[in-house]
Amino acid sequence: MTGTLDDARPLPVILKPLPDELLSSWLSRHAAFYGMKRGEFVRFLLSYSPPRPRAIDLDLTPSAAGRLGFFFRRDSNQIRQMTHGDLARAARSFVAAEAIQVCSACQPSSPNLAEPSATQRCSQRGWRITCPVCRSKLSPLIASGNDGRQAVGVEPRLWNEAVEGERALDQFLSANEETATAAVAAFRMLLVPRPRRPAIDPERNCRLHAVDALLPNDDMVDGFDDASVQWANRAIPPLQARPRLLAGFRRLLEKPRPRFHILRSVTLGNYRLRLEMLGQQATPILGPLWFS
Repeated sequence: MTGTLDDARPLPVILKPLPDELLSSWLSRHAAFYGMKRGEFVRFLLSYSPPRPRAIDLDLTPSAAGRLGFFFRRDSNQIRQMTHGDLARAARSFVAAEAIQVCSACQPSSPNLAEPSATQRCSQRGWRITCPVCRSKLSPLIASGNDGRQAVGVEPRLWNEAVEGERALDQFLSANEETATAAVAAFRMLLVPRPRRPAIDPERNCRLHAVDALLPNDDMVDGFDDASVQWANRAIPPLQARPRLLAGFRRLLEKPRPRFHILRSVTLGNYRLRLEMLGQQATPILGPLWFS
């Protein structure tokens, strides 16, 4: 089918994108449809190959968006809306290199295993817990490559707070650089470790984070115990831990100064210094955090 392509005309067949589909995913599905490798297909469309595949989703230039818009009979803004270009650069540490979660309601398993499955933008956004299209809970993808289509579980009383926190963080990360940088810092304040407490079960890892002080009725939660060792130094926490973090983020936004001092009171040494540094960076959205 490659013989039907003409770089002076739009594509003869254009596949319908999945709601919230990532641009690189859409291009990959077209490449498979036309019997081409994705790199070859992108080079045909853009007359060059992006230095990294992620550049299509993170750094699409206006001229490239316009050229893709011509081939796909779409406005360049519609093309850019399929990328992570709506995020400030400070938010990119929250964008995973590949899909880490899935909305089972929007992306059912494809019966044709020969075709690449569509990937949504939200599947790479490491702060999200819900699908922006249908508001269903996202499900984690298992590292082995098989998707675990089981939505994350969380205490019902915290879920609404977590969704509010997600909505607020979404808005901050899509704003200007100063606001996004402050939001990232405020979120990371909640991840600062605090001293361990004795475990009821000696085999259970009881590492705590600052956010636990804002949610005292749920001190130990699955996703923060054994998993903490694996993700403590990573920018993107596991999906199971995010509802708790987002609920804490919402509470921090609600009463920034007193709740910052709660976080400060449960951290020690270098961890407290790190919390204070992040607090300084977060002042554009939290305001001054130190009592005069």
